[in-house]
Amino acid sequence: MFDCDGVLVDSEKAVFDATVAVFARRGVHGLAAGPDSPLYGASIDKTVAELERLIGKPVNLEEVALELDSEIRAVIARGVRAMDGAIELVSALAGSRPLGVASNGSRETVEATLKAASIPDVFDAVVTFDAPLRPKPAPDIYLCACELLGVAPADAIALEDSLPGARSASTAGLIVVGVGPAPGLGSVADALVADLRDPELPGLLGLETLEV
Repeated sequence: MFDCDGVLVDSEKAVFDATVAVFARRGVHGLAAGPDSPLYGASIDKTVAELERLIGKPVNLEEVALELDSEIRAVIARGVRAMDGAIELVSALAGSRPLGVASNGSRETVEATLKAASIPDVFDAVVTFDAPLRPKPAPDIYLCACELLGVAPADAIALEDSLPGARSASTAGLIVVGVGPAPGLGSVADALVADLRDPELPGLLGLETLEV
């Protein structure tokens, strides 16, 4: 199971740039970026909650969600790239076991992101945040992905770059491989790698006999 933004596709900046634009229209500037940001890997609900906190009043969740989705797709259309090693890893895994994507994004943005980054279309299930599923860090998205793939959570491995995503997968019962430097990731993940080119990753995924 792969998270999308920040694991398969270098799209965290696209998501953040879209968030900056939406927040700026409501008078919020100077958002913290990167893994230390409270918005890193956040769901739409959490993003809206942070916006409400910063402006001191409620906003329309559906309106902001649609605006964010539109902004993210506009940024993606201008170009995103696959994370280093992503295409090679996915290609090596293809056909060896069921593969899935589990993301807090909308189906439209996730599919657009994967296509824009030329990620091979080898996934047996793509599960995104869509009601009645709760977003990460709730376990719903990963549980749904496991069900669609016909695998027990304990037999599945999740690759996650954010603390909410890692908590989601861990709560669902998956083995969690943390990817990258997000603060707190090591407290939840069963193993940590620097990126998808990390020499320890093939062994963690049972790919010792395959070239990644």
